[in-house]
Amino acid sequence: MTLLLFLLLPLVTSHKHTPFGSKAPYDMVAGNILDFEFPCRPVSLFSVHRHGTRNVGKKIVQRIDLLVGALQTKFMSEGVPNDDLKWILDFGHRHKPNKDLILEGYTQLHGQGERFFRALPDLLSDTSQVFVGTSFKGRCKSSALSFLHGVYGNDFRVSNHSEILQTKDVRRDCQGMCHVYETLTDDKSESNKPDVLFEHEQNNLLRYYKECRNYVKKESDKKTWQKGPNRYLSGIRMTKLTKKMGSRLGVVLSPHDVVTLHILCALEVGAPRLMSNSRFCSLFQDDELYITAFYLDMMRYSGKMIPEAVNSSCVLLQDGLNFLQHSRGANLKFAHTETIFPLLEHIRFLTEPMMATRDLFDREFFGDITPLGGNFFMVAMECPGSSERIVQTFLNEKPIEFPGCGSPCKLDRIVEMFPENQCDFEGICEKEEVDFNNFLTPEIFVLSGFVIIVFEVIRRRCSS
Repeated sequence: MTLLLFLLLPLVTSHKHTPFGSKAPYDMVAGNILDFEFPCRPVSLFSVHRHGTRNVGKKIVQRIDLLVGALQTKFMSEGVPNDDLKWILDFGHRHKPNKDLILEGYTQLHGQGERFFRALPDLLSDTSQVFVGTSFKGRCKSSALSFLHGVYGNDFRVSNHSEILQTKDVRRDCQGMCHVYETLTDDKSESNKPDVLFEHEQNNLLRYYKECRNYVKKESDKKTWQKGPNRYLSGIRMTKLTKKMGSRLGVVLSPHDVVTLHILCALEVGAPRLMSNSRFCSLFQDDELYITAFYLDMMRYSGKMIPEAVNSSCVLLQDGLNFLQHSRGANLKFAHTETIFPLLEHIRFLTEPMMATRDLFDREFFGDITPLGGNFFMVAMECPGSSERIVQTFLNEKPIEFPGCGSPCKLDRIVEMFPENQCDFEGICEKEEVDFNNFLTPEIFVLSGFVIIVFEVIRRRCSS
């Protein structure tokens, strides 16, 4: 644990959730599967893992460089408002704008692999019963390889290894500091190592939302779903915080600038190795980080929890339930926060909408429910004297109750709650919705008025 993380613990542990949302480090919110004692013998595992800590995207890097550059230019030309801010002049970061997995992400998933193997050795020892699926993104492939490296060390290979090795974003990951390449060697002398079935483009299951036309259509209409977050951004909470932060820095800031400062703080916590002379968290006082966190959580909820995403996640749940019912071993998936959040609402673990009027802390939806390296998994067990399988559900290695079923829960009960024949992906994603607002054009109003007048004239003539 870094010194900064240790110093921030009093702030975040006074509340149930951290203010770092989906950028929260896994260790800050996770449990440990080794602390759980299974009541019966585990026989199968279905897990969905979010990729580990990564570089930020191009847009975030541009926002950071623009804001920090403006601050540095002003301070160099006009002087630093006070000595406590001199560190900004020397700040720099080494995040590359490519979203690749970085060393911290490798460590997160490697550690999970070690713990999962110790907790569930019978499910992972036989590689012929281990099935791995990832989205096509390199950070997900590398996260899966990191997990497997934690389970098996170097004593395994993966199917399609030559094809995966040709993927540029996998070759870039960790800048050579991770060990994900050791399993991709083409050295024939290593061919005696057991293979793990590795499907590295399971986008139909793990990026189901992108395969859902109706979701993609609604998500692309940002003006509509961003109305709520934008109202919050211009509301009293953010307005007051923006003025305070501007006063502390001696500059005029926008609410978006304050959100960028929040992101810098989250990066400072999540990957301090890449943030030179960074003290952005010190700019926030008391619970101010939760004010900007609320906006970021609203953006994530409004854009990612669109009903079509939630409903279409049934394809992933059905894949997991089928495996838990009929197979032994492990079905391991590695994907994105957008993969896990809708699934959690689909099973009704999340039920309350995220609105601007909600309290900063008294709300259900928090981004750190799926931190970097986060996971959701289900372990099926068989008990002596019973042919029924029971299931224990986990979120970030913490045991949770399966909604409406308890803990542990009979697998047959979950299957009854979510029957396969009610997972109509085509109906959810392809069926055209009738938007009556499209018919309410000015021309329609004029034509309707004309028709009403004509009918009224005819009615009067007939009645006379």
